[in-house]
Amino acid sequence: MSRYYRTQLTENTKFAAIQAILCPSCPALIHICRHEESNRYSLDVLSSTPTVVGVPSSRLDFLGCPIDKGNFHLLASSNGLLCICYTSFHRGPRTPPPIFFIVNPATQQAQPIPGAPQHLVKNGVVRLVFDPLDDPLAKQKFMIVRALPFASSNDTLTKFRFVTFSSNTGRWVLSDTFINANIKQIRSSKVVYMSGVLYLDCQEDLLWFDVTRGVIGSTKMPWKLQESNFKEWERHSIDVSNNGMLMCTSIDKDGLAMYQLVTIGDHYWELKHKKGWKDIFEMSGEAFQFCHSMKLRNGWQAKFCERWFVRPLGLEGGRWVYLGVRLHWTLDKILRYDIDTGKVDNI
Repeated sequence: MSRYYRTQLTENTKFAAIQAILCPSCPALIHICRHEESNRYSLDVLSSTPTVVGVPSSRLDFLGCPIDKGNFHLLASSNGLLCICYTSFHRGPRTPPPIFFIVNPATQQAQPIPGAPQHLVKNGVVRLVFDPLDDPLAKQKFMIVRALPFASSNDTLTKFRFVTFSSNTGRWVLSDTFINANIKQIRSSKVVYMSGVLYLDCQEDLLWFDVTRGVIGSTKMPWKLQESNFKEWERHSIDVSNNGMLMCTSIDKDGLAMYQLVTIGDHYWELKHKKGWKDIFEMSGEAFQFCHSMKLRNGWQAKFCERWFVRPLGLEGGRWVYLGVRLHWTLDKILRYDIDTGKVDNI
């Protein structure tokens, strides 16, 4: 490609904005990984769609912060919008406070969040709510949400309230409602936003917050209700299916199971799909060639989850489940499980 046209495609923010708006959506699972040794982030896109979709430059020069004099921390993301914290390297009495930005990489636009240093911390868990489909005419509308746990008078319960920032009002508000829940893991591992409700994965519990009505609730995860002894909290993932339903994919020694959260009336889980490892291996044994040593043992299918650490990475389009499979000291092998056919591909 000539230097001129390369510049037009990679540095033209107007072209990037038009591309982001007009290009057909490409269903994909986006996995963000932080490298501890370099304090950098890498982004992997896994998709069943073979078409490669270009993305704008991920450089952060447009934020106006001296890149060589501070750190950038990705706090949250939602439908193409990012929440980024910039912290100066300088330490001392004149250390400037951190700056929190709402960033749109496609349009190369960013805006600082007023009052954020008083309500957010760099290592805190922050949620970003942004869905242009909610109101196409208000594409810049967003909300920042943070769950605040408080000690309860009952030692077994934790009191949860939410502090929110709305782009409509420009103000921080502490929720009037709260919930007392017996949640062991306060810091959630994954967050999903769907139809005005924020779902927080707290391992054994699902905490949810209706951002429009200010209603808070919680429900136990499927395996917790079944009183299983297997540590599924390490091997599950919550995602949104193509029909707009919240799904939970869990892995255990017996196989793979998918549950759908029913929100009509009381919240409860409904089993939608289940497949045993024996059936999966019989159909797609070639995808598991990397663990061939297990075949030398009797009943190696039953010991699959005991020797190999298997975890769901996410759900794409309600049909494909991406699995990470590894020994504890190796990198993940990425497998794609087709719910409709039961076939597994090693990608």
